[in-house]
Amino acid sequence: MKKAIIALIFVIAIGGTLFTLNINGEKSINEEQSFDVKEIEELELNIESWNIALENTESEKITIEVEGKQQENPENNPVEIKKDGNKVKVIQRDTEEGVMKNFSFGKKGTIHISVPKDAVNKIALKNSYGDIKINNIETEELSISTDSGTKTIKGISANKGVITSKDGELNILDSSLNELTIVATNGDSYITRVNSPKTKITSTSGEVLMKEISEGKSLFIETASGDITISYKEAPKSLALIANSESSDISVNLEGYQKEEHTDQLKKGKIGDALNELELIGKEGIITVK
Repeated sequence: MKKAIIALIFVIAIGGTLFTLNINGEKSINEEQSFDVKEIEELELNIESWNIALENTESEKITIEVEGKQQENPENNPVEIKKDGNKVKVIQRDTEEGVMKNFSFGKKGTIHISVPKDAVNKIALKNSYGDIKINNIETEELSISTDSGTKTIKGISANKGVITSKDGELNILDSSLNELTIVATNGDSYITRVNSPKTKITSTSGEVLMKEISEGKSLFIETASGDITISYKEAPKSLALIANSESSDISVNLEGYQKEEHTDQLKKGKIGDALNELELIGKEGIITVK
């Protein structure tokens, strides 16, 4: 037992030494690059651990600003920004090697990106461990794929949005998308005042809460574990509803709702001509529609 404790202390001591060396071997960086918006159609971000902040700008240029830490060795520049045809690519890779590579002692930096209104057709973002903030961006297609970290999206306008999240909370507010697809493994999804005629959300573990939403053509939500709550901004006028939960806890409180089939685990009914669809499936968790 004593040998095991000594070994553990030794490992921690080594880790602490490496961490100290990394800090002492780092310097602050603050770099900025701009691109003429007329030459860019797509923005591609491939980020390992840094935070990302995208926001709207009145400028005619796409501006990328990097704030963070860099190893003293110039070969270890953590962020690469380059123009590839009509695409701007931003790539961030961690440079630590060995036993410390998979340990995080705090955020290392932030990549700020300012994008003019309706400037790029596609924004594709991959992020392993950092947080994401998107504010007031217009694009035809938005694609986000993350392993962990908080995602906060406000004021997005897009024809199509696809968000894949393995872990971490997702917040979408005051946005409009013709099609929205969310695939979440672990983590809650909060959707507030979002207008999306076609929405599909699947979650393995985590709550799905949609507040003050508008009636759409098709809304489908499925969770393996976690509550589902749907709250409309205005009462739907034409809706076909089906809610199925193995937890036998379903409540529907909508003006003009007519029951067709109601059991402990199934609620089925309609409002008006039932031209729009709402389908909710929950294996474990409470389903609420109001």
